[in-house]
Amino acid sequence: MYDKLIDHIRHNVCGTSIEKQIIIEYFTPKLFEKKEHFLKQGYICKLAGFVIDGCYRNYMLSTEGKEVNTGFGFENWWLGDVSSFVNQTPSLINTQFLENTTLLTITAKNHLDLLEKSQCFREYTSKLRSKATTASVVKLSRLSESAKIRYKVLLEKYPKIQQRISQRHIASFLQITPEALCRLRKSEIS
Repeated sequence: MYDKLIDHIRHNVCGTSIEKQIIIEYFTPKLFEKKEHFLKQGYICKLAGFVIDGCYRNYMLSTEGKEVNTGFGFENWWLGDVSSFVNQTPSLINTQFLENTTLLTITAKNHLDLLEKSQCFREYTSKLRSKATTASVVKLSRLSESAKIRYKVLLEKYPKIQQRISQRHIASFLQITPEALCRLRKSEIS
């Protein structure tokens, strides 16, 4: 189980000798059930998690109380609200599991301790934050594109998303109705 995390660190921080034993002692495996929440809006994010197996969605509540999906995560992804986790402030997002999911979790305190003890983990965390910032900018720039293009990009990036995520959740993420998504899917087939 820990090997997936270590492999992910090695893949992202090339050429760095990894302090495997130091790193794994800070993580705790946890199992979550489908539909269970990892984090709720308004609460402080106490844990960050690395997905070993399973998937999740991030969503916000609109002013009308409607759930709006803002992203999905799968194996080898991290989850948690970074701002809430680091600053210990209320989260702006909800995170819910869409499948039974296994995580390696770390507390905010252990995360800080590990950053001090492991140069490799510091570099890894820095690289992930940089990638996340870039991904956020790209995601924002895509909002001006048509739903058809956003859907095509989503399928290219996550070819198996339709087997794991409901059409309702995908439609919410694309900011279209499920009926509009159905029409897009039909046009992709023909």
